[in-house]
Amino acid sequence: MKKSYNHRLIGLGLSLIMPIIVLFGINQFKFAELGFGEFMSNSWAFETLSTWLKPAVLFNLLPFLLFINTNRLKSAQGIVFGTIIYGLFIVYLMFFY
Repeated sequence: MKKSYNHRLIGLGLSLIMPIIVLFGINQFKFAELGFGEFMSNSWAFETLSTWLKPAVLFNLLPFLLFINTNRLKSAQGIVFGTIIYGLFIVYLMFFY
């Protein structure tokens, strides 16, 4: 029987969207007076985007562990790849921007 939701693109898409959702939550709870676009542009302008992305990317661990425990290894591989993409972007922000 074929496992559903066991594809690398599902994991990649989820890992790229999850930090955006977490950043939106941070915006709503910590900076409710700012819109999401304004929060992102201020984070970029004041060079604090990497500070907010680090805990947001950490939330990729939740679906990763879910996919590992349900033996959906291809989806877990997609999450690892998306997390590496975010990690490289954070390193760029920290050292080269």
